[in-house]
Amino acid sequence: MFEFFELILNSAILWVYLQAIVLLLISALYDFAVPWIIWVSFVLMTALCFVRNPSPQPNITDKILGLDPISLGKKNDVSDLCNSDGNKEEPYCMRAVAHRGGGYDYPENSISAFRNSKQKGCTAVEFDVALTKDNIPIVYHDVTIERLTGQIGVIREMTWDQLKELDITYNHPLRDKFRSGEKIALLEDVLEECIKNDQRIFMDIKEKSLDIVQIILNMYKKYPKLFERAIVTSFNPIVIYMIRRKEPRVVCSLSWRPFVFSRKSYSSLDGPGAVRFNNPLKHIAAWTLDVIHSWALPRFTYYLLGLSVILLHKDIVSAEVVRQWHKRGVRVIVWTINLPSEKLHFSRLLKVTYLTDTLLTESNGHL
Repeated sequence: MFEFFELILNSAILWVYLQAIVLLLISALYDFAVPWIIWVSFVLMTALCFVRNPSPQPNITDKILGLDPISLGKKNDVSDLCNSDGNKEEPYCMRAVAHRGGGYDYPENSISAFRNSKQKGCTAVEFDVALTKDNIPIVYHDVTIERLTGQIGVIREMTWDQLKELDITYNHPLRDKFRSGEKIALLEDVLEECIKNDQRIFMDIKEKSLDIVQIILNMYKKYPKLFERAIVTSFNPIVIYMIRRKEPRVVCSLSWRPFVFSRKSYSSLDGPGAVRFNNPLKHIAAWTLDVIHSWALPRFTYYLLGLSVILLHKDIVSAEVVRQWHKRGVRVIVWTINLPSEKLHFSRLLKVTYLTDTLLTESNGHL
């Protein structure tokens, strides 16, 4: 089924290319006129420049991410460059980001996880942002509460009063370690904790409603330190565009993996996971959106959004991918890396920062 639609789409693209080439030749050789494609390209380029969000100044991005290891030559690697020993004379460099605070070691997206990452010497954390029924911003990943709490419910259909007493250690493999349990955290509480710890922050927006845009901007107004410590990321480019349109100083990233709109997961060995929509028409629409998005991202989307960083699935990151994004002025961060051998591969060979679920295999001097 997938191969059939892919063949149709590629055939259509080929026809567009051939038609454009023929019209270009006719205009140039027979009409002796400036080909229409040049005029259209000029108009589109002008429109893109008008609607794009300018990228933040590099010095602002560097305050958050630190040194860009890939620009420092082949003899250096992230492990040697990253400094977290408190020596203020050495430049900061980010090697690892605690994914959801390090959800393998402590309950994911919890205050205790962020405190543990600080104790382990990790200078950067990532967490997910969602909204409750009463539009309270919380730090939570899933659409439902079942995986973490063992209970039934949808986050967007529950109020904060219904959620705040739930124990998110219910299914954690180290549950016995957390006898007093752990609660869902408010976004404000997490931000205050991370700012107090002087940790870099990656806020991953899971909320689909555009109400989240103003809520995030309000957080930046309340905590101005976020301009120098935080990056907002999302799989949804519209959210990123609207945030940066209203406040260009916010440093943003886009998260991406193959088939992000049409499939629930992806692996390089197994390919796309289960379909996101059982309705065939919705699936075809989502798949078409995936094709357009993957084509536009390295050509137009990153430019329109003014991206400083792109978060990529580890299975599609290679030296060539890192090089191409570096040419565009965009840093690559990979997710999610948990094997020690993979951590060495991405930090030493590809010279990129990575997200990880566990800090147990990290060298404390290189976080």
